[in-house]
Amino acid sequence: MLGDFETPVVIGKAKKPRCLKNIDVRKLSVSWKSNKKAWMAIEIMSDFLVELDNKMKKQKREKSFWSWTMLLHVHTTSHPHDLKLKNINLVSLPPNTTSMLQPLD
Repeated sequence: MLGDFETPVVIGKAKKPRCLKNIDVRKLSVSWKSNKKAWMAIEIMSDFLVELDNKMKKQKREKSFWSWTMLLHVHTTSHPHDLKLKNINLVSLPPNTTSMLQPLD
């Protein structure tokens, strides 16, 4: 219920874009990832979720009845569905409901 925000993940085609040639991408206020098509991939999403799970562990935000973190996400092939997380409850929206539940999608 706190509504904490996480660092946005930006996905580009290049590991080191020319427009950022003099900038260390690790020091940006975003998490820079890359792949051939600049799309979300299951590896990128899994890495993000594991990092977030570790962050929740460091903050001692465990899954319990009174205090837990839930991440609601769209059911797509780029999102892992069998990832075992200890501090985050990962919930997928039902398949083929995005247009009804997210009318501005």
